[in-house]
Amino acid sequence: MADLICASSLSHAPELIRELGGDPQAVLDRLGIDPEIVGAYDRFVPFSALAALIGTCAEEMRVPDFGLRLARRQDPDILGPVAIVARNADTVGAAVRGVAEFAHVYSPALSTRLTVGDAEAAYEFTTVLHRLPFRAHVVELALGVTLGTFRALAGPDFRPRRMTFQHQQISEMHVYTDCFECPVEFGADRNLMVMPRGVLDRKLPSVDPLAYDLAVRYMAGRNPEVAFSDEVSVVITRALPAGAATLSAVAELMMLHPRALQRRLSETGRTFESMVDDIRREVALTLLSKRDVPLSAVAQQLGYSEQSALTRSCRRWFGVTPLAKRRLLAEQFEPSASTAFGG
Repeated sequence: MADLICASSLSHAPELIRELGGDPQAVLDRLGIDPEIVGAYDRFVPFSALAALIGTCAEEMRVPDFGLRLARRQDPDILGPVAIVARNADTVGAAVRGVAEFAHVYSPALSTRLTVGDAEAAYEFTTVLHRLPFRAHVVELALGVTLGTFRALAGPDFRPRRMTFQHQQISEMHVYTDCFECPVEFGADRNLMVMPRGVLDRKLPSVDPLAYDLAVRYMAGRNPEVAFSDEVSVVITRALPAGAATLSAVAELMMLHPRALQRRLSETGRTFESMVDDIRREVALTLLSKRDVPLSAVAQQLGYSEQSALTRSCRRWFGVTPLAKRRLLAEQFEPSASTAFGG
């Protein structure tokens, strides 16, 4: 399963870090998160990076409830098109079922389920990644956002009957009771928000059937594997300069077995080796177009230990040496003499 989540999951994290006395730029840089995509609905970050950010901030800033604090700042709109489906369903129950059905669009690394009984209903959340740092912090963030979502749908008077967490308590108990306003249990079998059955039957006050249909059609056509190959590309690009763009190294960074990574890519018609080669070619074109970047630095950025490897690759990609390709690129992008002098 892909280690991915929509970058909107990071909404308001920089502001919270700053308010707590931290340096959001330094935190994001350390975790390899591009600050330009924080809050974006159409970009993805590693799910493990989100977990590391929450857990790292919680530990280093000595704020164990960092996840819950962030959840209070976020609203259902971070779910993007999933939120559109939820807001425009007929009832709260239909909205929650829509969230569960299309959760993979927001993150293929999480799983949600709604179980309905005679008197109670339970919303379950779990992450499907086997190795995940600071899992407890992620669960608390997710169920904190879930609480805000239910209150946006069912009304501000919504109160769960009880909350259960698989992990052990990491903040003082009053933090949880103040947040969820109900009994909270730790060390349970599942991560649950339990509520009265009747909540699901509440009608939503404003429904736009057209917006609902458009969002469903959009998400029904989304292929989560496309997002997966995009994330592999990001990891490869970052790993190249360190000479770590190997199948085993990238698979480890994505917390996957190498065979699983290859299998997932094959489902999209790609291979790991072809992706590395394509990315190296694109990076080479970018760097060769910059005259001030020495060829030795170009080779290093591509993960080559020797400049001769760059020469061999350039001959294969472009049919010429790196220096000759640089000259061709300069000629291509420089204005002609007549154009330069207005002739």
